[in-house]
Amino acid sequence: MVKKHYNNLKDRLYNLAKKYSSKVGLDLPYFIKGGFWLSIGQFFGTLKGFILSIVFANLLSKEVFGEYSFVMTVLGIAGIFALPGMGVAVVQAVAKGYEGTYFRALKEVFKWSWLGSLLLLGFSIYEYLYGRFDVMLIFLILSSIFPFYSVSGFYPNLLNGKKRFDILTKLSSFFNIISTILIVLTVYFTKSVFWIVVITVLAQILINGYFSLFYVKKFVKNKKIDEEGIKFGKSISFSMALSNIANNFDSLVVAYFLGFSDLAIFKIITLLPNQIKILANAFSPMLLPKIASKDMGKKDLMKHFKKFFLVVVFLILIYWVIAPFIFKWFYPKYYDYVWLSMVFHLSFISFLYILPYNYLIKEKKGEFLNKFYNYSAILLIIISPVFIYYYGLIGAIAGRIICRLFALVVILFLFFKYGIDNNDGD
Repeated sequence: MVKKHYNNLKDRLYNLAKKYSSKVGLDLPYFIKGGFWLSIGQFFGTLKGFILSIVFANLLSKEVFGEYSFVMTVLGIAGIFALPGMGVAVVQAVAKGYEGTYFRALKEVFKWSWLGSLLLLGFSIYEYLYGRFDVMLIFLILSSIFPFYSVSGFYPNLLNGKKRFDILTKLSSFFNIISTILIVLTVYFTKSVFWIVVITVLAQILINGYFSLFYVKKFVKNKKIDEEGIKFGKSISFSMALSNIANNFDSLVVAYFLGFSDLAIFKIITLLPNQIKILANAFSPMLLPKIASKDMGKKDLMKHFKKFFLVVVFLILIYWVIAPFIFKWFYPKYYDYVWLSMVFHLSFISFLYILPYNYLIKEKKGEFLNKFYNYSAILLIIISPVFIYYYGLIGAIAGRIICRLFALVVILFLFFKYGIDNNDGD
């Protein structure tokens, strides 16, 4: 009886969404169905980040939290060798039916990731020379397992390409729940950077590694490989590498110029605005398969730009209202810096890049994407040391805001330039 009423309600909602799709200019049934599952999955991901930030901020000293953040920052930089653009290429290739591309891309990622191991080994030697033996040992262990870490989180690319957001949500939610429990217990009982990092990385390798290497085999229905997609993935990976360095570079500068305690403050300041951005990014995997599988033009995408703008402004205002309460309740040691977090969230306006960015991916405009990543990354790398040296944490936040706004301007310029170059009658 209950199931019957549920099915009737589901059918009514589907018909209602289908009815109004043409009026709002969106495939509402697709976005409601996919958005539901992605929202559930992203909820658990955001909840994990929120819980761990509270645990780190309240149970660890600023120095220990900053040291952990430093190690994870270096691990993130090592990710430049894990071909970060290959995931985008896999999503697009799988959406077009080239499902064998997944395992071919996985092999490429594993192969290139050994260069990341060399980078981590270099950091290990550096820390040894400066007498920080605990951090030296962490980097030494990470260097030996980094390739396995790199491929362990690859499965979402296949499931996003196949639009199996329901399966993706279940797997990612399971991982987030288990890993959160393990990390919280480790923090509570050890308060050791070494064990927190080891448990974080091993949980990723063992759980997500199983999903990426074994569980997803049942979803790969053919061995067709998109060779152009593989080349495209490598091409944008090289540009994304510079962007990856830039996104972590200011954290390194803060650690070396200001110290681990200030790095902990910087992480808390930027954490919630970044979580909101990650939450909003949950709809990006829905956009690329939809754009890739349809002949969607520039004019069609621009119809949605104003709607996205209003949503972004709304989310900025919401955060300004709730941020003081969140810091007072959950981050009391960092409350004096809430105003910096509110200022930083102004940079969320740059999220408007998502539409032109996905359009250029669909058109495989690698040269334009290279310019987008390179220009914005170079700017952040140049201004971060100067701003942080002279203005401290305020300079770090100002540098992030300036670079994100610059990146938005660049991607919009390239988007319109592509339309003009291709005689798009807009």
